[in-house]
Amino acid sequence: MNDKELDETKKQLMKPDWTENLHHALEELQPEDAKKIIESMTDNEIYSKVNNRRFQEDYIADYLEFLWDISESSFWKHVKTTLDVNQNLLWSDNMFHFKMLCSENIPDDIMAAIIKYAIECPADQKLDLETIGCVIKAQVNDFGRLQEIRYYISLLDKSQQTSANERINELLKCDCNYQFN
Repeated sequence: MNDKELDETKKQLMKPDWTENLHHALEELQPEDAKKIIESMTDNEIYSKVNNRRFQEDYIADYLEFLWDISESSFWKHVKTTLDVNQNLLWSDNMFHFKMLCSENIPDDIMAAIIKYAIECPADQKLDLETIGCVIKAQVNDFGRLQEIRYYISLLDKSQQTSANERINELLKCDCNYQFN
């Protein structure tokens, strides 16, 4: 597909529509064309596709898994966008995105977003906190990132550091009872 055709295709795909339709349309394209389109998505376009959920959680999760095979950098950018404490975590039968958060040495900006989510998540959002705790434990236990977490916390305002350390310590002590498939 030439650049003009790619631009036209992207314009059609970015119209307000269900993420399910975007996912299926991208699957119909040649992988290199799909990659060019998803790598050119703006932050606002990504946000609208992963956080305007409207009962689309399963489709969004399937779309994220599809992205992993097309462009890991786009996958991480999309996952980071889902880590919005005002939207809560993306829950689905397909938790591939959390499987990758727990099994890969995640990029630094994703780690910062995980820590931020952990610190800002309301205490009554226990399921989200436990799940974010699984990611933090995996990153610490499997990839030795405790010092990075402590450094991130040290950058916070002094008034936030104690509660942030307490939250992270609490999450590190909890068992991870989830299997993300």
